[in-house]
This record gives sequence, structure tokens and C-alpha cells, in this order.
Amino acid sequence: MALALAQALRASARGQVTVALDDPTEIAIGRTARRLFGAYGPLIRTSPAAWGMLFRGFSRPQAVAALDRFLIRQLAPAMTKRTRLRSPGVVVNCHPLLGNSVRAATAPVEGAHSKLVTMMTDLVGGHSGWLSTEPDAIFTATPQASKWCREHGVPDSLIRETGLPVDERLALGPAGPAERSELRRRLGIDPDRFCLLLGGGAEGVGHLRQLASWVGSSGLPLQLVVICGNNVRLLGWVRRHPTPVPTLALEFEPSLTPWLRAADAYLGKPGPSTLAEAAAAGLALLVTQGLPGQEEHNDEAVVSAGAAVQVRHRDELLGTLSRLCRPGDPLLGTLQRGAVAWSRPAAAGLAAEEILRLLSEDVPGGPPRARTAAA
Repeated sequence: MALALAQALRASARGQVTVALDDPTEIAIGRTARRLFGAYGPLIRTSPAAWGMLFRGFSRPQAVAALDRFLIRQLAPAMTKRTRLRSPGVVVNCHPLLGNSVRAATAPVEGAHSKLVTMMTDLVGGHSGWLSTEPDAIFTATPQASKWCREHGVPDSLIRETGLPVDERLALGPAGPAERSELRRRLGIDPDRFCLLLGGGAEGVGHLRQLASWVGSSGLPLQLVVICGNNVRLLGWVRRHPTPVPTLALEFEPSLTPWLRAADAYLGKPGPSTLAEAAAAGLALLVTQGLPGQEEHNDEAVVSAGAAVQVRHRDELLGTLSRLCRPGDPLLGTLQRGAVAWSRPAAAGLAAEEILRLLSEDVPGGPPRARTAAA
């Protein structure tokens, strides 16, 4: 998402804006903070319920304030050093827990005021951390997210409903039949067989082994691509267990755009970035239970929009898949059209325009500078 926004800024500004993309976990941060960020992936893979308890616990105002103080001590020194070198006109924060750390890092810039933009990634509700600082603008993904902001006291003047930025190649819309066939040949999958992507975000979360087993042993006329991400145990398990349904296991890949444009449907938890990308690619969406906290209402948003079917049990999943694979059944086309209608493929460009407008307010002449800070 942050990368898509950076690409759009560079394209829109045509060399007049310098864009830097930072991940605070990859710079010289405190050891305790590094361990905290490193624990996220293993925790959501092994104990989603425990993660949900932490998420809700750190949504309380007192807990948010305490976590802010900790993160500022751990992150702000290294972030401030980079900020001083760049003297940015706009900083974009894409994480609910980093708002005050970003604000603290931009405050010491000599003789300059860096505007803070919050890119809210939650689709429906939101973590209270998004509201822990006062940004100059807050970008939202959906009408539901905009409504949540208003209900929590964010003025209409600060809300920009841009959608979630996606890869510029996905902004082109779904691939046509000829392009899809060529993509499949290039990726090494059957050009003519129904293709289902199964994924769980970068960490490979969401009962993927069970889902892969159900689909792989179903005997349905489809091919399955399991996006394992950083879940090396899942990768090994899929490769060690051949099934009647042709199955391919993917290691972590920085961009899934070719696979999204080559597939027919997506199955997995309703992570916001994945839903935004899969919908922009025109895939039918089959959503399972999301992570407690930030994802637990995302499925309702895409189902009510006509872009998805919720599948919680084996019979629901295989019954839906059998319809999607059946020639002449209208469900596949209905879901794919619903996904395209719900998607916001131009989101990155809209967000970039808003950021450039904020820059132009402070810089009457000369090349402005922007920094996109992501987590």
C-alpha cells in the first residue's frame, strides 16, 4: 500500500517531489521495540485470540497513551534523524500505533512545519490509535471508515475518502482473456483451468492448512495457488502433501499483482490490502473469519457490497467453489462484477493528488519534498 502510494506520488509529481519510503522496523530502533514488532507475525499465526485481546486492550485511551510514550522513546530518535536530513513537507503515516512517534520525529525540523497525513487502513471500524494525534488530513478507505471517523470527532474538513492505494498495474482493471492466458503461461499454471488463490496476508494467517486440505482433496475442476508469505511451515506442508487438485505453493513475494491478474477468485481472511487488491483485479472473493480486532467486520463490508461470499465451513466453501467452477452458473460473474464495483483502483492517484495539494499550500515556488513513512 505504501509502495503504491509512493509510485503514484512520483508519477503525479513528474520529478518535482522527492519521495522516500521508510519502515521504522528496519532502522536503528530500540531492541525492545524490534522484538515487539517481530512478535506480530508468530503471534497472529499461532494465537489469533491472544492478538485480539491485545488489540482491544491497546485500543483503550490509557493503554494507547502508555504505548505512545514507549514507542516515542524507542522509535523517535532514529526517525527524527532521518527527518532532519530530509526536511519533509508532508509525512504520511500508515500505522495506527505510530502517529505520535511520527509527529514527535517531525517536530524538531528547524524552521519548517511538516504536515502529517494519516492513511487509515481499516475498512470499517478503526483502532483508536488512528485518532491519537491530530493530523492535517486523514485518508479513509470506505464510507464506513469515514463514518467511524466522524462519529469519533474527526471534522469533515480533514477526511478524504480516497480508498486504499493499490499497485498501478491493478488500476488498469481486470485482465482480459488473452492477457490472463498469457500471464498463466508465464507463471506456469494451466491457462484453461479455473484458478483459485488462497492467502492470508504477508504472514500466511487464517487456517490456511485446513483450507488448502479441503480444496486440494475436493476433486473439483480447479487449480489452487497457496500464497504462503512468511509462513515457512505452511510452505513446507503444502509441498509435502500432493493432492488431487493441482496445487502450487508460493514463497513470500513482494508483489502478487501478476497472480491476482491471472486468477479467477480469491479465498482467505478479509485483510484490507488484500481485499482492495483482489477486488481491483476483478476476482470473486470468498472470505473466511478475519483477525480479531482490525478485520472482524471487513467481511460484512464486501459481502453487503455484493463482492464476496462468506465461507466459514467446509460444506459452504466447497458448495460455493463448485458453483464458481460450473460453466453457466451466474455466481462467478456476479461476484466479479461486484468486486470491481466495490474496488477503488484509482485510490493511489487520488491520495497522491491530495498530498501534492497539501504540499503546494506551503511551497509557493521551488520543488517541494514529501516523505511517505510506512510500517
